[in-house]
Order: sequence, then C-alpha cells, then structure tokens
Amino acid sequence: MKYFLIFIALLTVVSCRDENNSEGNNDRIKTIRFFDNYSEKMPFSFFIDTIELLPLETTKDNLIGEITRIIFHDKKYYIRSTNGMQNGKLFVFDETGKFIRRINEQGSGPGEYIEFNDFTITDDNLIVVADYHRLLYFDSEGRFLNSIKMDYSAAEIVSSPNNEIIAYLVLPTLFQNHQLAKIDKEGKHELFFNRGEVAAIKCNLLRAWLSIMSTSDYHYFKYPYGDTIFSISQDSKKIFPSYCIDYGKKKLSNIKISPDEDVSTWLNKLKKIDDYLETTSIGVGENFTYLGSTDKTYNGYLTLYSHHTKKSFSTRKLVDDMYLQGNIIPITAKRIPHNMDGNDIIWEIDPQILLEGYTQFVAKSSKEKLEEFKKKYPEWYRVCTSIKEDDNPILLRIKIKEF
Repeated sequence: MKYFLIFIALLTVVSCRDENNSEGNNDRIKTIRFFDNYSEKMPFSFFIDTIELLPLETTKDNLIGEITRIIFHDKKYYIRSTNGMQNGKLFVFDETGKFIRRINEQGSGPGEYIEFNDFTITDDNLIVVADYHRLLYFDSEGRFLNSIKMDYSAAEIVSSPNNEIIAYLVLPTLFQNHQLAKIDKEGKHELFFNRGEVAAIKCNLLRAWLSIMSTSDYHYFKYPYGDTIFSISQDSKKIFPSYCIDYGKKKLSNIKISPDEDVSTWLNKLKKIDDYLETTSIGVGENFTYLGSTDKTYNGYLTLYSHHTKKSFSTRKLVDDMYLQGNIIPITAKRIPHNMDGNDIIWEIDPQILLEGYTQFVAKSSKEKLEEFKKKYPEWYRVCTSIKEDDNPILLRIKIKEF
C-alpha cells in the first residue's frame, strides 16, 4: 500500500510536468485536489471570516449585466460589464457603491474602442483598455490620452509595477504559439510564454472568466484546458509552475487537436466525453488560492486551497449559517467568483438571492431573533430591506479565514 500511494503521488506530479514542459523548479508545485473534501453544500462559517455588502447604485445610465472584471483602486470600484459577453462598458463607483461615471465610447475614432475586451489600472493611475489591436490610455477621470497600436488583440490584461502591460493574446497560434506579451508605454513589446502548438490552439477555443491575475510579487496564469497555474515574475524573466490541479475522476482526457480544427469540431469532441472539469477563473491570496470551475453541463464549482494546511475543498452551493441563516447561494457558470482585492474575494450576486434569503429568514425567525439580527448586522438589515429585484448586482467582499 505504501508503494502504491507513492506511485500515485508521482503520477500526479509527472502529469503536470510532462503536459506543460515547465520552466523553473518543479519542487515548488503544490497540488490542489479538487475532490479531497468535496461537498454539495458548504457553510459560510467553514472558511469565511466576514462578508461586507456593497449594493451598486442603479440608474438608467449604469445598468449592469455580466461583470467580468472588478478593480478596487483609489477607493473606487472599476467594473467592466457586458451584455451576453458583448458590448463591454466600464463603470466607476465610489467605495459606498454610488455611481460616478462610465467609459462607453464605442467606435473607431480617437478615444473610442471597437472591442472592449478588458482593462487594467497602472501604478501611475492610468486606465488601460484592451481594444482590437490597440491599447487605449485614459486618465483617472476617464479622459482619453493616447493609444498604442499592436499586431494582436488582448483577451485579458494586467499591469506590472513598472507600468508595463502583460497581455493574454487572442489567437496565439498566429504568433508562434506565444500566449502572452509584455508591452511598455511606448508600444515596445515582447512575446513570451510558449507552451507549444496544442496549448496555443486550446487558447483559441475558450475564453475564461479570469485566466491571469496579479499580486505584488507575481502574475498567475492558467491557459484553457490545462491543469497548471504558472507564476510569472513581475519582470516576466522567471516562469515556473506553482499549482497542479488534480481533477480526479473529472480530469479532461487528452484529446488530439490539429491546427485546422475550429471551435465546433472541438465542442463535438467534448460532447463525447462523459464529464470533465475546466477551471475558468483563478485567484491567489496571501493564505489561500481559489478556483472557479465548470463541468460539462455548466454546473459551477468553488474550490479553495489553504497555503498553510495544504487542505482543499470544493462545493457547488454556499449555505449562509452566519447572516441570513439557511439562505443558499448557488455557484453557477455565470456567477463564479473571479475577482479579488488584496486578500478579499469580491463576488457579485443577484439581488433576488438576498431578497429571497431575507424573506425566508424573516418567516422562520422570532421577533427577538430579528431584532438581534438588526442590531448585530445593521448593514445587512439595511441592504436587505432596501434593495429591489431589478437593481444592479450586490458586491460581496469576502474575507477568508484559516481552514
């Protein structure tokens, strides 16, 4: 039995090494085992310290659809919103959720964008928008400054401390299979991160919620249908695998891919597989790493991995046993946590989830318990008694405790 367990552990590490032809010291790899502590429902209290609610002001000028990226910067929330993943707009709210402005200049002229794919904010307080074959620079008030032309389009972008932009490329097969590029303010660029043709083709076939994110020390990147999260130094000189994701029984088997295959061909191959998991968002904090994943039928999953205890758990539904006791928040393909601010997870939810939870909580609670809730959680009481079903999403700022 001892030798069998050692053999299984070696297989896990080798599979990550072989697939990705990783650079750097492979001894750094940590394994996130998806089904080690899987539960269909997980209580808040298992991993949550506190949750702050932030309702976003709703006006006719700032109706929000799907939220793709949230950046909290200089006491403001910058939010990219789309309708059906199209027609991106950038909304700005203050730290209380009050609407300030939006950047919505669609077109082909100066300061206008054709495709608002993503945005980031640099250390010198410039807003950078990833457009079709361009980066657009705006000041903190949303005034257009200048643009940089590129030979490629970026699906996602993040900023480095030296105000360089790291871009995750659309169609990397057109650029010698490089998936990432580093771009300075003058437009000089350098392609990097080449994991071969198969990995590049996979990037052509899927757009994730969040493939690349940054901390003060590293950028973290996972390309579609892979099982490894890579660390990239801020100067992009060092690249090494940090996390191997062990999907267990739902690991996606190797599918042969040819360069001439399109999305429909790939999807037909996926349909023939019984089930599989794909991670579509990643986040790395000081004490934990989280994954947002979907399976073949687009069920959503949240996985958290503790850097200290090396434990991981996964779930499809979160049960509130702290605030609106008994309320269930489902994790869906469209509502997977995919934003962070420092060590806080920022997760948007539909107001209806809170309204239904509050209604059920009131129906089951005595007057004494309701009064206790009002005094103990005044902000939750205020939000739950003032929001409407058709309001903008509510932001949850989630602080994670040790687990």
